[in-house]
Amino acid sequence: MSKVRLCAQILPTGSQCTQFALRGKPFCRNHADQNRRALTAASCQIVGMVPRMNLFEVALTLYNTVFELRGKYMPPLHAYAIFEAALHRLDQILVMEAPPHLDFAPPTKPNANNGLHTAPMK
Repeated sequence: MSKVRLCAQILPTGSQCTQFALRGKPFCRNHADQNRRALTAASCQIVGMVPRMNLFEVALTLYNTVFELRGKYMPPLHAYAIFEAALHRLDQILVMEAPPHLDFAPPTKPNANNGLHTAPMK
């Protein structure tokens, strides 16, 4: 009876890949390519650095991630992991650096009824 092994690749989200490993190899078909593993390692490194970034660095990371995603240089799941980490960091920055007298309630819209309205045609 043979054992089934899972891929040894750790994804940018921090979880292990759930695909079956190739026979005699530690990685699945998707992660067998060394270039793809390097791309995953780069994404993991970015996700690991986000918690220590300031506001400017987070904004620059988001800009670069969107650029790479639109150019199809980065897989969408890697970009999603970076976006999630950046969102969490932006929430932390907002709580730490917001003046205590500011209220974060959504602004009221006094002119909400001033938009275009449909009227029946005669």
